[in-house]
Amino acid sequence: MTETAPAYETARLRRRPPADADAAAIRRRAAVPYYAQLADVLRDNIARGQWHPGEALPAEADLCTFFGVSRTVVRQALNELVADGLVHKEKGRGTFVSRPKIADLVVQELRGFADEMAERGRLIETEILEQEISPVPPQVAPSLGVSMRSEVVHLTRVRRVDGEPIVKVDTYLPVPRFASLAEMDLADRSLYHVMVEEFGVFAQGGTRRIEAVAAGAETAELLELEPRAPVLALTATTLDQDGAPFEHFRALYRGDRTSFDVTIGRDQITPSR
Repeated sequence: MTETAPAYETARLRRRPPADADAAAIRRRAAVPYYAQLADVLRDNIARGQWHPGEALPAEADLCTFFGVSRTVVRQALNELVADGLVHKEKGRGTFVSRPKIADLVVQELRGFADEMAERGRLIETEILEQEISPVPPQVAPSLGVSMRSEVVHLTRVRRVDGEPIVKVDTYLPVPRFASLAEMDLADRSLYHVMVEEFGVFAQGGTRRIEAVAAGAETAELLELEPRAPVLALTATTLDQDGAPFEHFRALYRGDRTSFDVTIGRDQITPSR
């Protein structure tokens, strides 16, 4: 009967340097620092598919032994790859090849997330966690131009792309203008399509602010992240065709699966004085 290696042993072996790697790839007399040379070797192996997205790289100790370099050199090389977005580190687990961004969004365009993803042939699923009329949060009232005593329709949704949770979004719309939204089935409909079809409201402008934040416990669980993992927070207020604010939202996107594109032109640059 053939014996098989225990699962943990198999995993450990897979994380060793590749059999066809060349330990002599680190040129001892070259002017290029060791860490930069090692980073290039690891980049090349990732590009050739030696390690696939989501797969762990060899342990730091194994890389030290195989390439004959110090732990400091290995860590500097891995940090280079992290900065490039090629890998990411998970505390207590190791370094893993990053998966490509699934949501590459254009900040300037007034389209909903579902529209952008559907245009690329992605499967979009929406889980609605909250859909109710509630008091307007104090920090939201000024953005919507309503009093602190006003009510809003509050939507909390998690959007999945090809089965993977990508964004949690809290949306606020003023009442009574959009009160009927609290009773509509929005699971399979773009909110912007609903605005046009049901209310005659067209998005014509607004403001967008993007910042990097740490995921709270609830967000991390909903997006299947480690606690305090980085997320990209997009806070926005959208104006209708009359220039009135009709929507305010805060969307928390997975930092490992999302990027934002910003296009600028010379007319948008204000010369310094």
